[in-house]
Formats: sequence, structure tokens, C-alpha cells
Amino acid sequence: MFLTDLSIRRPVVSSVFSLILVVFGLFVFWKLPVRELPSGLQPPVVQVQVDYQSASAPIVDQEITQIIEDVVGGAEGIRSIDSTSENGRSTIRIEFETDIDLDAAANDVRDRVSRVVDNLPEDAKAPEVLKQAAGFTTTMWVSLSSTTWSDLELGDYARRYLVDNFSNVKDVGRVLVGGLRELSIRVWIDPIKLASYDLTIQEVEQAMRKENISLPAGTLEANNVDLTINLDKAYKDISAVKKLPIKKIKNSVVHLENVARIEFGPVSQKTLFKSQGLDGFNEKVVGLGIYARSGASTVELSERIKKRIEKVQKTLPDGLKLGISFNRATYINAAIWEVYKTLFIAFVLVVLIIYLFLGNLKAVIVPAVALPVSLIASFLGIYLFDLSINIFVLLSFILAIGIITDDSVIMTDAIYRRIENGETPLVAASLGSKQITFAIIATTLVLVAVFIPLIFIKGISGVLFRETAITLSFAIVVSSFVALTLSPMLASKFLRKNMRKTRIVSKFEEYFNKLSEFYAETLNYWINKNKTIITFMFVVLALSALLYNFAPKELIPLEDRGVYLVIGKTDEGSSFEYTADRAEEIEKRLIPLIKKEDEFYKRVVMRVPGFGRASKSYNSFIIIALLDDWNKRNKDAKTIMRKAIGKIMSVPQTLAFPISPQSIRVSNYNKPVQMVIMGKSYEELERWQEAIIKELRKNENLAAIESDYSRNKT
Repeated sequence: MFLTDLSIRRPVVSSVFSLILVVFGLFVFWKLPVRELPSGLQPPVVQVQVDYQSASAPIVDQEITQIIEDVVGGAEGIRSIDSTSENGRSTIRIEFETDIDLDAAANDVRDRVSRVVDNLPEDAKAPEVLKQAAGFTTTMWVSLSSTTWSDLELGDYARRYLVDNFSNVKDVGRVLVGGLRELSIRVWIDPIKLASYDLTIQEVEQAMRKENISLPAGTLEANNVDLTINLDKAYKDISAVKKLPIKKIKNSVVHLENVARIEFGPVSQKTLFKSQGLDGFNEKVVGLGIYARSGASTVELSERIKKRIEKVQKTLPDGLKLGISFNRATYINAAIWEVYKTLFIAFVLVVLIIYLFLGNLKAVIVPAVALPVSLIASFLGIYLFDLSINIFVLLSFILAIGIITDDSVIMTDAIYRRIENGETPLVAASLGSKQITFAIIATTLVLVAVFIPLIFIKGISGVLFRETAITLSFAIVVSSFVALTLSPMLASKFLRKNMRKTRIVSKFEEYFNKLSEFYAETLNYWINKNKTIITFMFVVLALSALLYNFAPKELIPLEDRGVYLVIGKTDEGSSFEYTADRAEEIEKRLIPLIKKEDEFYKRVVMRVPGFGRASKSYNSFIIIALLDDWNKRNKDAKTIMRKAIGKIMSVPQTLAFPISPQSIRVSNYNKPVQMVIMGKSYEELERWQEAIIKELRKNENLAAIESDYSRNKT
């Protein structure tokens, strides 16, 4: 082959070829995003949310949900539409196929919703169209805590100074404030005083709206003067609000303080956010959820946020603490580091095995150099195909080590045998490479033909295997190129006849020859027993098929992510105070576990109501249990969670269960088994729901059976 002959005759050419691959591979390596899993794994989701204060669930369903459902139903690539109508809010969640662009889908939905905005009730707020992905997508949770500041002061400080501070960090897509009790002025009207002044609630409301305004009043122009006039009637402190005029009665004016009590307070009092940890118990906490921009590297963003936290901590007032409660990059770094270690171990083992079989360190140099060159050059393929460094790509590298080494080993062996037969290294390299070139090319084409079809698999499995197939295929092609250029050149320079073998190699060859003799004797014994061999093969196949039916099947195994969640709810219609009391009961049961060193808890964070959909349901709560790092504990998250199950699920009049969040969620639910009931009316659905749940609870293998339907939510 011309390229091989050129590499042998011109060693600098093959060296430059390989050097170019290594330099560009290392260059793009630092530009590649680092993620846990391939991008596009979770289906794109667009959520339409409309608030309609004081409206019941049936009215919200009829006046808002059904109208929006009808108009967005024709969008391209929809997999499912999941709608929830509850008191005061309509939520329509549209999930698209994985190959649909999220931005294009969001724009399509936004355009469709805008057509029916005029058909919605006047008192309903404008629809919000949000882009999201089905999964655990928060990059970090940063907590602002204090034992001396009130939750109102914490929330006000976070909103004023921290949200913008973290929002301008590179690759931050969104900052969500959790547990925020937004500061406001609350007006508590006394009905008796109101009646004594012959006033109504509507009159007070109108006066507040009419008096608390800022209006442009034109301009004042004179010689060399041009002034803008503003009519500022806004009330900017609580003392001014108290003096707000409501009504004039004869010669006196009724002020707001005459009929009401005015004070600072939260916009909503029905929010509870607490943190318990070894560094502080019963702390007031406000959480900042950091969401990464689409396509951003989670690990790099995490490092930027850490640097920003160090900078912000220097400016914090006394009594405030700013720290990281949850960092998704911690798990990603640990997982990728384990893969890197496995990759290094595999590399060492491959080189060791090559050394034992080839018998000399100089002979090992050829495949040992070709292997890292091929792996480093593979990063160039990842960059060209717009992929990322993730666990599946690195696992494909581990798989590729054994495959891409074969070409160089075969080339080295072919050349070395000719040298042993008396040819000079240069002649042996030329003739040996020609002898083996066709086999290397044929093997490369076969392997690429095996992996390329994986690219065309649809769905989540296709997304997972696509990057693996591309990485392996590119690595195999590069390894063939290296084997046909660099390997014969190195062999012509390093391989010599009668190279001395070490005692270890000689001993290994002695045992290997004995093993070969044993294998030959065994093969000679069984080679003529056709019926026995065929019967054994069929027995193995039958047992394999049988065991396959009993083997557990899942997309990916259960992961230890260093955290578990407690999802809880009380009876429908329960008050916020009652739900908070039930949640605090579970929290009290977990506090002794935090204090024990052998239980490996770092922090427990509680929020009432829960996140997401549950944020408007005052009968819901969530508890996040953060565990110590993996190198600081000898128990996995599953074992720790199981020990706490009894304490969590035994709280009376409360349905609470722990779950372990996973990197891949095939739907917006946490439950592995789900079913949908359809009927002509909600009354009929409710009857069937009760009957089905009753039957399901008879199965001892099922736990935490619940329905997302209630009379206050449709």
C-alpha cells in the first residue's frame, strides 16, 4: 500500500500524521462539553401555564385547559399532552419526540397559544410558555441560610442581590428561587371599623389602586430650561401607606390606618423551607436553583458557580451563610473519574498482555504508542460530530481499547516473524505490512459495518447508542490509519532479531505452552464426540433463553447519586398548617439519623408545598436528603434509604415514600408503573379509580399507589 510504503521510507511523514492527530485531538478535548449523559436524551417538553385566581378546577378546565389543548394539539412531533386543572391554575405539558428541536417546538406552541389568548377569561393571567426537559435538570442548589435573619429578610436579600449575581455567570440559563417568601405590605381590614365609616372592601381597593400611581405630566419649557414633570403619587414606605386617603367625610379624611392594620409580611404565608444539617439545625433557608443553558457543560458551570460563591461570600452581611446544598457535577465528576481510572487500568492490562506475548519491551512500544494516539485522535471525531464527553463515550473508549489495539498487534507480529526468519527490519516492515494490509482494512470495514447501524435506532436507546457507535467507529478508523502508517514505521526502527526475553516472559511462555498442550489434548478428545457437543450447545441455548426470562430488565441500573427524595402528601383539602405539621414529623424522625456518624447524612432540606406541579397543592411536601460523598461512606444510597423507609412511611394520615432520583426518566412521573383511565365523565372516572386502586392494593408487591386525580384537580 502506497501510504504504508511512504511511512516506512519517510518516517517523518508518518510521525507528522500521528502528531497532527494528537495535537488536534488534545486541542478539541479542552473545548468539548462534559456531561453525564448524551444531549438530547430527555424528550423536549413545552409547558403552558395559566393562573386564574379563585377559579375552581372545573371552571379552569372548561374555560382555559380545553381551549389551549384544542389549539396546541396540532403541533408537529407531539408524543403526549398531559393537562392538569386545579384550583387557580391550568398546566398543559406537551412532550415531543426526541428528534424535535426544543426551541422550534416552543415557538410553535407559543404561536398557537397566542391565537386563543382573547378567548380566555379576562381575569386570567397571560399564558406562560416554558421550555424544559423531562428529568433532573437542576445543575446546582445554592442555599442562603441564617439563624438570626427572618425568612422574609433572607428572601428579599436573595432576590435583590443574589439572583442577578448568579444569572450573569456564563452558561447559566435560569435561576429559580426556592422557599422565597417575597416581602410585601399586608393590609388587614377590620370589618367593624369599615362598617363604622360606611365603607366597602371595593371602595378601599379602588382607593389604593387610584392613589398609589406614578403618571407622566408633560414637560415644562422656558428660556434655557426644559424639564420633565412626573406626577408621583406612589407610596414608598409603610408610614405613607398608612396615610393613604380612602374617603372624605365632611371635614375629615378617612385614612387607610383608620380601617386596617398595615404591616410587612410575605406575599404568601403558605410556604415553609427548612434545613437541618450538622453545620446547623432549624436554619431559615432560601434556595437558589441554578439551571444550565442548553448545551452547556455541567462540570464547567459548576466550577464557575463555585468561584462566584467565593466572591459573593466576601460581601455577605453578618449572620448569613452561602453554601452549596446540591451539586449535580459532583456525581458526574465522580462517575467520569471512575471511568478514567477504568480506562487507565484497561490500558495497563492491554500493554502488559502484549508484553507477555511479544516478549520484549521494544516490541511493546509499537502498539503501546499506537493505542494513545488512536484514543486521543478520537476526540477529534467527537468534536466534528458535535458530541460531548460523557459516561457512554468514555465507556466506548474502554471497549475500543481491545479493538483498536488488534490492528497494531497484528502488524507488529507480522513484521516480527519476518525479522526472526532473517529479514532486515526495513524489508520485514515493508513486506510484512503488505501481507497484513488487506486483513486490517477488511477488519475495519466489518467492525464499522457492525456499529454504524446503531446510529439509526430510534428513541432513548438510539440516543444512548448513537454516540457510542460514532465514537467506536471513528476510533476504529483512526486505529487502522495508525496501524498502516505509524506502526510499521516504529516496527522498522525498534524491532530486532533475537531480542532477549526476561525471566517473567520466559516463565509465562512456559505456562502458556503447557496450557496450549492441555488445550490440544482436550480438543483431540472432544473433537469426534459430535452428538455430545451438539447436545451441550442446545442445552446452553435453552438455559440461556430460560434465564433471560427471569433476569431483571431495565434501561440503566439503579444509581447512587448521593441523594434521595421523600415525596409526601396528605388528604385532599388538607390545610397548609396540617401538611407542614406532617412534614415536620418526618423531619424530626430523620434528625437522629443526621446526628449519627455511621448514617452518612450531610443535610436534610424540607419544602412545603412541593416543587413543580405540587407547588400549588398545599397538601404536598418534599424532603431532600443529601448524603456524604461516596469516598466518605461505606453504604450505598439504597441501603441508607431503606433504613429510613420505616420512619418515613409510618407517619399517620400521610402518604410519603422515598425515591432515588435517576439520570434518565422516560416520563414526567417518578413511578415505574403507570396507567391511564379514560371515561365519559369525571364522576365515572372517580368510581373506576377507587375500584382499581382497591384491587391494586391487594398486591403485596406494589407500594405507594396513588392517583393524580382529585375533585379539586382534573
